[in-house]
Amino acid sequence: MRRDRGLSAAESIEFELWLAADERHAAAIKRATSAWSLLDRLPEQAAIPVLAAATRRRSFWRRMFAAGALAAAAALVVGDLAWWRPAVPSQVDRTFPAIVAIAGPRTVTLSDGSLVQLNTGGEITEQFTSAERLVLLARGEAHFAVTKNPARPFIVRAGALQIRAVGTAFNVNLQSAAVDVIVTEGRVQLAARPDASDTRVSRADRAAPTLDAGHRAVLRGDLALGRDLVQALDFSLVDRTEMARALAWREPLLHLGGATLAELAVEFERATGRRLVLGEPSLADLRFGGRFRADDVEGFTHLIATTLDLEVERLADGTILLQKKKSDSR
Repeated sequence: MRRDRGLSAAESIEFELWLAADERHAAAIKRATSAWSLLDRLPEQAAIPVLAAATRRRSFWRRMFAAGALAAAAALVVGDLAWWRPAVPSQVDRTFPAIVAIAGPRTVTLSDGSLVQLNTGGEITEQFTSAERLVLLARGEAHFAVTKNPARPFIVRAGALQIRAVGTAFNVNLQSAAVDVIVTEGRVQLAARPDASDTRVSRADRAAPTLDAGHRAVLRGDLALGRDLVQALDFSLVDRTEMARALAWREPLLHLGGATLAELAVEFERATGRRLVLGEPSLADLRFGGRFRADDVEGFTHLIATTLDLEVERLADGTILLQKKKSDSR
């Protein structure tokens, strides 16, 4: 519960020490997080009639039996939950409400057990059937750790691109003019989205190139003008440093191994959505090391100002300006 509302700087250190004290602690946190995320999958259309019925009946029992109203209402709610079952034919899409990461990155467990880490602002919708597991990435960035099930392929659609997992883990970043895919484990198959806007893209052009772990593919623009998918994709090998930088948002703590302030400004904006501006060019080469929570902006700015003897100014648009301290003229 404390992690969900956000740890302070002191609590973050305490938590890290607790994790390091026993390897079972990390496993326990993972189990608890997975269990908690099950609530995110409760369909709104299922909850609303149950709560409405419980409210009506609770009101009735209050009028009839004031002393026993709370107990009666609780029994009715339990009865409703035990009785109600969604009518979901095996071949009909099970469409859940969109899942959005608003205040910061979050982890979601899908109904098949696959884990999705959503970056801030990311939005996905799960659309599973008996034949396939389909996830729509409407916006933002997400990392998928897929549960193996050869009988039901796991497919992510983002922009004009479709990514099919083969028991794997991969990152998808849907940008305004590009779709960026990085495979962190296993292999994926890439294809043009079936409902791509340009109908001139032939079936042959929808061939499925594969992408192995440690590789990246970027689709810029769309598949208009009948471009071949392979020709439209930019493939590259991702080294360890580039991989760590691209996936840094997944970590609750930013790890700064003596980064310059210029480098830090880029990472800070990526992790928090807040701009960090250096008031003087000479500050760009100053180095700062350590770890801090991406969502603890106040704690971080206080630490960096104290360590490097800088002044911190918060502008009206949320930008954080770092400047050298002005000398006292007295």
